[in-house]
Amino acid sequence: MSGKKKKQVKKDGEFLLETGFEEIPAEYLKPAAKQLDSDMRKLLDENRLTYKEISVYYTVRRFVVYAKGMALKQPDLSYEKKGPRHDIAYKDGKLTDVGRNFLTKSGIKEKDINIKEEKGHRFVYVNVFEKGRAAEAVLKEKLGPLINSLKFPKSMTWDDSKVSFARPVRWIMCLLNSKTVSFSFGKIKSSNRTKAHKYLLNEKPVAVKSAAAYFSTVKKNKIIISQEDRKKEILKKSASLLSKKKLRIINDDELLEKVASSVEAVSVMLGEFDKKYLFLPEEVIITAMREHQRYFGVSKSGKFTSYFINVRDGGEKNNAFIAKQHAKVLFARLDDAAFFYNEDLKTPLENNIPKLKDSIFITGLGSMFEKVERMKMVAEKSGELFNYRDTAVLKEAIHLSKADLETNMISEKEFVFLRGFMGGVYLIKQGKDEKVCAAVSEHYYPGFTGDRLPSTTEGVLLSLLDKIDNVCGFFIAGYKPTGSKDPYAVRRQALNIIYIVLEKKLDIDLFVLINSVSSAYSGQMGKKLNVGEVVEFFRQREKNYFKEMKIDYDIINSLAAGEGLNIGDDYKKAEILMRERKSKDFNSIIFAVSRISNILPKGFRPEAVKKELFESHEEGMLYEKFLENKGKIKSLIYSGRHKECFDLIASFKPEIDAYFDKVLVNTDDAERKRNRLSMLDEMKNTFFKFVKFSDIVVDRK
Repeated sequence: MSGKKKKQVKKDGEFLLETGFEEIPAEYLKPAAKQLDSDMRKLLDENRLTYKEISVYYTVRRFVVYAKGMALKQPDLSYEKKGPRHDIAYKDGKLTDVGRNFLTKSGIKEKDINIKEEKGHRFVYVNVFEKGRAAEAVLKEKLGPLINSLKFPKSMTWDDSKVSFARPVRWIMCLLNSKTVSFSFGKIKSSNRTKAHKYLLNEKPVAVKSAAAYFSTVKKNKIIISQEDRKKEILKKSASLLSKKKLRIINDDELLEKVASSVEAVSVMLGEFDKKYLFLPEEVIITAMREHQRYFGVSKSGKFTSYFINVRDGGEKNNAFIAKQHAKVLFARLDDAAFFYNEDLKTPLENNIPKLKDSIFITGLGSMFEKVERMKMVAEKSGELFNYRDTAVLKEAIHLSKADLETNMISEKEFVFLRGFMGGVYLIKQGKDEKVCAAVSEHYYPGFTGDRLPSTTEGVLLSLLDKIDNVCGFFIAGYKPTGSKDPYAVRRQALNIIYIVLEKKLDIDLFVLINSVSSAYSGQMGKKLNVGEVVEFFRQREKNYFKEMKIDYDIINSLAAGEGLNIGDDYKKAEILMRERKSKDFNSIIFAVSRISNILPKGFRPEAVKKELFESHEEGMLYEKFLENKGKIKSLIYSGRHKECFDLIASFKPEIDAYFDKVLVNTDDAERKRNRLSMLDEMKNTFFKFVKFSDIVVDRK
């Protein structure tokens, strides 16, 4: 008997969504693509559509979401749904409005209700069955809102549909395998058509056969869809072009990211500016090239040259002519820079300091001149704050640190990012102390976590004083960050302070430093700072920073026990605890030490411990060992010998275990009970100066 083979129904497939638009600024793309990736995963997860892999791509003219191995249908879903309490769902044996609404929303009839009792109350339950829907039907409903939900620094509307996006959306292509998923975003309807390269192929519409065929299709139509591939292509073509002259492109990852985000095809050209401008500091020339024109600098045998690389979105035609035109644009910028530089050198930099009186620091908090004077006041305590004794050098660096803000070069918007650096350049030319020049030059570093750090002690301290004064100032002025809003980047400045402290392994109590800054503000202008609020703000940043460093959350929480705010010290403790956690005895040690605290009543007020009230050998042994080591524990904590401190506290485990085995703390004898609790409280107050052991989670397994 013969029969036809049963055709297998494919259960998963390939999905692709392309949103095409007018050119979006490069800096908008990566954050939006990251959100799109997250939102797409959430959409599929919430709608029970499984997938093997999701990839998101972006160019200056399109976002692309590609889901591989995506389910073509939701699975059926059966579950028990809890409703209102019975006495709320029913009154006098009849359904109330609440009961009826619950049944309507659940799609269930009254006869299908189940009543279950929980903790003394009866609740309405129903068994719900949801038939799985086709993926296409789900996506039709959800993709328009997905596109609409993307956030940009600035959005716009462009027609009477009132939908918004960073730039006008011009096409949407959406395929599930080879079938178009139809939906609308504003007046744009999805189709199976993408668009070819704007300049090389006049943005002609191109039909795509299937989601899987999309990538080969756009490649044929001159689109490099991957940001990483575009970056590689820029570097590859630049290297090929420069090798003929034995030149090399100067690495600039940030610029490479921007340029690759601004093109869909890669064309590279070599230009040259007049060598007479090479007398300018290299950073000035590079800034003139990169900030507006997005040119890459070029070197030869490690030496900066007059050549530059320009990348455009298109072919090779007329590249030589275009390069010459770019050189003309650069000539004007470098000519301005040369004028600013020469004019600035005619006047000693310190002559600009009085001008800072007219430069506002923060509205309501005076001028940059007052900021400098305030920083010098704090620097007077540098021995106490930083264990740094060369106060005169630090104060001189502070005195000159903001003078370049009044120079011609830094007054020009294009070169404002060279503040500090140009001050250092001018001071070197004017014969100032090398330590002072280096500190001024580097004191704006780091700009972000992972950025370059000041290389000298004076530069590090000047950077810290500058940033902590900023943070405190913003809190005083009422510009502290709230929720997602942080227009003055106060969080970033706090993270930069933590980054400096940890990377430079500084032993600094930020609580003491913040108090000193607070006193300076109060003494100078009568402004009061809520020190506790700022310290707590730093504590939260510390927690987030340590979390990023893969430190366990409970260990992070335990660090808040120490006095002050020594982030470097906290990190050393965290490292020790993370290492010790791998040992077989860790859980039992933490459990034992935590028992000392856990048994204490909330709000307990201790009295002096009376040894004569001890009844057992174990009671006396534990307290005697504690008294013998109390001072040593405090000394180890103060001196930063944290491993020795942990080991010493851990050594109490046998005596603590024996104590709780033999001694009834909460005895009926009120006097002895208070005495025992007082002893444990005294021990807790000493041990918990190291970390709050009771916050560390014990793995009872």
